[in-house]
Amino acid sequence: MSRPWIFLDLDGPVLDVSRRYHQVHQDVVERFGGWPLPRLAYWAAKRNLVAEAEILARTGLPPEVAAQAEAERLHWIEAPKYLDLDEPWPWMGEVLEELDGLGQLALVTLRQHPDRLERQLIRTGLSLYFDHVIAGRGDGTPAAKAPLLRGSEISWGPESVLVGDTEVDVASGRALGLRTVAVGCGIRNPAVLALCSPDALFEDLRHVPGWLGR
Repeated sequence: MSRPWIFLDLDGPVLDVSRRYHQVHQDVVERFGGWPLPRLAYWAAKRNLVAEAEILARTGLPPEVAAQAEAERLHWIEAPKYLDLDEPWPWMGEVLEELDGLGQLALVTLRQHPDRLERQLIRTGLSLYFDHVIAGRGDGTPAAKAPLLRGSEISWGPESVLVGDTEVDVASGRALGLRTVAVGCGIRNPAVLALCSPDALFEDLRHVPGWLGR
């Protein structure tokens, strides 16, 4: 019998992206003359599903300027100098080795610039762990990762699972008939993720091998 696939979202479950997100926020807001939120306040707002427009309103930027700042943020969020701020969680290597013993690992991620992903995976050492990397811009729907996986060469069975940190991940896994696991260490807090009703909800990826092994 073939080993199940374990599909992992990159930003949040595998990489700590909080430093990148806040640095872009800080640089953009300062460029437009506002007062950036402290890192903890900014990240708490993102994790509580506060819209970017509301976050920018809290920096003192008037609405018309905030709209410009929001567009500027999207332009810079995947610039190489900011992507270099992302780092795997300190325990990630050990957890990926555990998961590799339980199934085949594939990375599935939404990126505006998928061409910049390979450099990041090599820099962080993550390219060593994955059998497949599936990346694309997505289609803007609640289950945006489902078309990426359907368009891949991978076929999966009922024991396969998608692990992510957002409502998009849970909806995508459900649309594909995959088991869904949400982890609360990324861009959504556990309370927000619980509303999506994933099959399992954990603090971070360290709890997933034990759940899969049961």
